[in-house]
Amino acid sequence: MSSEEPKKPRLQGFAALVGNLVNSICDTQECKEMIEGLKTRVLLNNKEGKWAALITIINDQITVEGIKNEPKENISRKKLKWWGFWEFPNLQNLMTARDWGVYKWIFKTAGGKVKGASQIAMVGRILALGISKRDEPDKEPIEIKP
Repeated sequence: MSSEEPKKPRLQGFAALVGNLVNSICDTQECKEMIEGLKTRVLLNNKEGKWAALITIINDQITVEGIKNEPKENISRKKLKWWGFWEFPNLQNLMTARDWGVYKWIFKTAGGKVKGASQIAMVGRILALGISKRDEPDKEPIEIKP
């Protein structure tokens, strides 16, 4: 018998984008300080794509799972036990986010369906670290695998 860990399924679509963003920042000191003591589950669903991203923060670890968003039952609160949910019309809404800490921003600017804005804001501040890191000119762009 081998002692290999079970292989994680490869993230696809929008979930892969979020996974790459999280992987680019999860080892930074700033991120570690932000997630210390946090516990949440947030589902981000891009209506344009076929995949949603379930982001779980627990025990000072961030994990991202890809969830097929069709049929709608796949992304239900009852099935996934999420605490925050944001269904947005396109990626532009997420990628231009800079003011994640302000809950009003999520309701005014975000568009789409929002449940648990405070939970979304917690995860959003962490994602914003990756987005701002991506914008730094001396850094390599984040590679998105199809």
